[in-house]
Amino acid sequence: MSESPPEQESDGERGPGEVYCRNCAAVISEAAEICPECGVRQRAPPQTTTDRAVENLLEGRNPFVAALASLLVPGLGQVYNREIGKGILFFGAFLLSALSLVVLIGFILLPVVWIYSIYDAFVVAQRRAESHEVDLAEREAETV
Repeated sequence: MSESPPEQESDGERGPGEVYCRNCAAVISEAAEICPECGVRQRAPPQTTTDRAVENLLEGRNPFVAALASLLVPGLGQVYNREIGKGILFFGAFLLSALSLVVLIGFILLPVVWIYSIYDAFVVAQRRAESHEVDLAEREAETV
């Protein structure tokens, strides 16, 4: 005759390595991703590097996309970085420097505005990506 393991009676007290479910307050293992009682996910599913790359791309945190956008149209990289006002300012400065080509100062001013627009878009997107990574690390540390 085989004996079945004794059932543990849950008295609602947590033991070592156990936590309460966020939804039903059942005592569950600390490592559980889904509560076996109610089926509610306890933590976000892990993100792959592809998920993070796509999220960074869509949220304006990819420095190379920002730089490429400003290379195509000065100010567009700033718009990609969610800095609409700065993007309009760079585009306006580009137009004014293009108009100043008539008086020859634009030959110096136009490339300066264009290159600075590319540089600014790249640096801002890079800072946003780094800040986001720090935020993710802090959130992960809080859940542990």
